[in-house]
Amino acid sequence: MFKIGVTDRLSFFIVGMFYLATTCIGYLVFKKEKELKTLPQVNQKMLIHLVLIQFKPEITSQDFKQITDAAYALQEVPGVSTLNFSENVSPEGFNQDYTHSLTMKFPNAITRDSVYLPHPIHQKFVDLFVPLTEKILVYDFWE
Repeated sequence: MFKIGVTDRLSFFIVGMFYLATTCIGYLVFKKEKELKTLPQVNQKMLIHLVLIQFKPEITSQDFKQITDAAYALQEVPGVSTLNFSENVSPEGFNQDYTHSLTMKFPNAITRDSVYLPHPIHQKFVDLFVPLTEKILVYDFWE
């Protein structure tokens, strides 16, 4: 029969403890990394692009329909999220003749500047939209 000495037992114990510690630490590290990847990016700031609009008095319902459709087509531009085109409903009376707003979010300024602004869909919208407006105010800020 084969005898195992104290040194062999100690060696097996050390190797076993090392293997157990490595497995536990690896599990905890990878579990934490996976949790971080699946967490929603709650603290990630978004760039808000706000356009206030005063349309010309002679705008027709057909023109307005085309503008509305073109505004919502801007959602197709990569990087644009949560687009909203709406009419002012504030009862305060401080709208300074701006009747509508177009609001969208971007993940960063580079997406707004390098993707959205030169994009053909945006350029087509501008060509349709600007001639039908009396005045426009563009205001961008970080959320």
